[in-house]
Amino acid sequence: GAEEAEPETPPEAPISPAAVTMDDGGSDLTDRFKYKVHALMGDYDPPSGTVDDENQTGNIMGSLLQFPTEYAFSVVGKTPDAEGDKYAEAVKLALVSVLGSEAPMELRSVPRGTKFTRVSVKVEVESAGMITTIYDALDALEATVMKF
Repeated sequence: GAEEAEPETPPEAPISPAAVTMDDGGSDLTDRFKYKVHALMGDYDPPSGTVDDENQTGNIMGSLLQFPTEYAFSVVGKTPDAEGDKYAEAVKLALVSVLGSEAPMELRSVPRGTKFTRVSVKVEVESAGMITTIYDALDALEATVMKF
């Protein structure tokens, strides 16, 4: 019988997935990949005994952010007849209604063509619930067509 030769090892063998660690000192693993791995490992799970279903808000954000933190809200409003300044003021009032009049905020208003205005606001928030409340207040503005 003919003897079978051992297969040659390729010069650059692929790295075993078991050899890849999360604390890799800034390799080219993307942040998105790292978030997925942490999620699969249960690092973002809410504490046991906490309700975790489709009716809860802020669980993921509460796990990803350290509060208090600076958070940027952006909204786009339909502003015909150059009413961008009025919309920006309405956005500011909506934030003041949640945060109080003493809360520092950095507001920037940019016209988007002739019919829309984008307003971006940086504020300090205390919790994921506060972020949700602010988005709800911004959504309640009649002119708001998009929030992110």
